[in-house]
This record gives sequence, C-alpha cells and structure tokens, in this order.
Amino acid sequence: MTYCLSLLCREGIVFLSDSRTSAGVDNITIHPKMRIYAREGDRVLCLLSSGNLSLTQSVAELIEADMAESGPEGALPCLLNRPSLYETVRYVGEKVRFVRGQDGPAMKGEDLDFYGNFILGGQIGGQPPQIYRIYSPGNAIHASRESPFLQIGELKYGKPLLDRAFTFDTPLDEAVRCGILSLDATAKSNVSVGTPFEVFCYEAGTLDVRRRAVLHDNDPWLREVRDTWDAGLIELVRKLPSPPF
Repeated sequence: MTYCLSLLCREGIVFLSDSRTSAGVDNITIHPKMRIYAREGDRVLCLLSSGNLSLTQSVAELIEADMAESGPEGALPCLLNRPSLYETVRYVGEKVRFVRGQDGPAMKGEDLDFYGNFILGGQIGGQPPQIYRIYSPGNAIHASRESPFLQIGELKYGKPLLDRAFTFDTPLDEAVRCGILSLDATAKSNVSVGTPFEVFCYEAGTLDVRRRAVLHDNDPWLREVRDTWDAGLIELVRKLPSPPF
C-alpha cells in the first residue's frame, strides 16, 4: 500500500507521495512513487502511482521506452509530445490497458486483482495546470475548483484534514503544509505508509521543475511540522467547550 496525493491551487499544483511498499508486516521496502518528466519551456508532468508495484513499474517502463524510441524530434507518440494533458492522460490509460491485457489473465488465474492507480498532472504550454486520476481500467477523472485534490492508495486517514483545510484558493506554500500533514497523518495510522516523503511544488506558468524535496524521517523541517501540529491539536482540544453534562 502507499499514499499519493495532488492538490490543485490557483497558484499551481502540489504533488506528494510516500515511498513505502508492503507485502506483509515482515516485507517492507522503499520504492519511489513519483516520476517527473519535463521538456524545458514546453511542459512539466508528474506521475504518481499506487497499487501492485510490478504493474505500475511495467506501465512506467512502457512510457519511458516510448520516450526513448520517439527521440527528441518526437517521431512517435509519447508522454512528452501529446497536444494536451487530456490526450496525455489518454495515452497513459492505453499503457495501463496494455499491461492489464498482458498480465491480467495470469493474475486472475492466481486469484489476484489487477490493481494500479495513477495521478498525472502538470502543465503543457499556455494551457491551464490540471491533475487527473487514472484508474486500473485506464479511465480517468480530473480535479476541479470545487474538488481540487486527488488521492490514490491509503487515502482515508489523510482526507479529513484536506476536506477542512484545503481549497483551490489556498496559497501554494500552505497547500504543501496541508499535503504533508495529510501524508504524515496517514503514516501515523497505517504502517504500510511511510517516509521518505517526496514533494514537488509546481508553480503555474513556469514550465520548470524548481521546488522538489525528499523528506526522510529525521528531516528537521518535517519534525518541526509534526511537533507543532501535535502540540497545536492538543492545545485546541483543551480549549474546546466543556461537554454539556
């Protein structure tokens, strides 16, 4: 299991993911779930993945093989030459369906579910920044101003905070803090989610990868955020009105 999320703001997009992969309590490994693809001055794309690691890695391998084969001239369709983000999402969905067709029957024969989900977002040229969630069958939905964040993986522990604290108009740096708290709340409640946390903060209109971090468990900023949040929650609970009895 893992937890990835993306927050769409007026000022840009925040992408966050944990790095833990679990196949039982005695088989915990670390694998990055965030991949960033960019063509300077043209587009920036971020792909987050959750689910069966072999399936999500297969999809990523197909995407990167197409990029290598297409070359800088873009002779063949690939992730970095689709005309819009919607068409890019459709392209990734095709790769998901291809892997599903290859591996799905064998997995079904072993009573295993084909489970792999993705978030793809970013900006292409002068088009507005967008984020999409791509499901296991290859279909997708997109975020909006009314529903400005998307999650995949172990999402239930981190959603309440986002529902209360995050909107499309939230400033970008504040959105980063909301996302980190959502991610850390999930890690605190579920052992299958954990550090290092990856964060990519994309500023709308820049078409550049500028603000990216990998936060380990002992990262000073992450520890300060955790400690401040914990202390603040305890103090707020103490200040709440007394029960009516």
